[in-house]
Amino acid sequence: MSTLDLLGMLTADAAQSQWQTPPWLARRVAEWMPRGQRILEPSCGAGNLLDALLRARHRPADLLGIEKDPAFAAHASERFQSAVTIVCGDFLTLPPPRADTVLMNPPFESNQHMHFVARALELACVVVAIVPASFEFGGERDRELWAKQGRVVRRARLPERVRYGGDQSPKFDTVVLKIQRRAELRREDEVSHVAEEVWRRSEGST
Repeated sequence: MSTLDLLGMLTADAAQSQWQTPPWLARRVAEWMPRGQRILEPSCGAGNLLDALLRARHRPADLLGIEKDPAFAAHASERFQSAVTIVCGDFLTLPPPRADTVLMNPPFESNQHMHFVARALELACVVVAIVPASFEFGGERDRELWAKQGRVVRRARLPERVRYGGDQSPKFDTVVLKIQRRAELRREDEVSHVAEEVWRRSEGST
């Protein structure tokens, strides 16, 4: 659970993987999102990804944020002055909301990012996710995800290891993946065609 420090500012809980998306990275990811679609952010935290979408001229009415931590959910709602709908709850257990596209920086601990992506692909045809670089090449459960639910069509590699939680947080080898929902099971002879990019902090400003 997040807490307030002596200045009344929210502090993240490392045990819950509450690493906020750096603004420069949020802005780069927002460039991938088509306008005019209902976009869900299922672990919105302080709202950096939602803020980047607003700055990219997405309509507030097209955005929905879900946040499990009540303090961060209240913060995000206040940040956007209720123009963006923020729901306090657990994305993995809430009734499924309507969404055309899902944009997320899910929690990494305990393989939660795999569960978030799998759930998102049940709701939307396209999922854009900030995930550990190992996500595409994990264990059997992860391979089931790629065989049955989704396929990567665009990838951005971050050569700089991203530190999500301030100076004392861990760093992660990270990629951004655009994943399309599968219409059919992966074939044995399937060949993937993935558009790949490399992003650097200096190119995305601060």
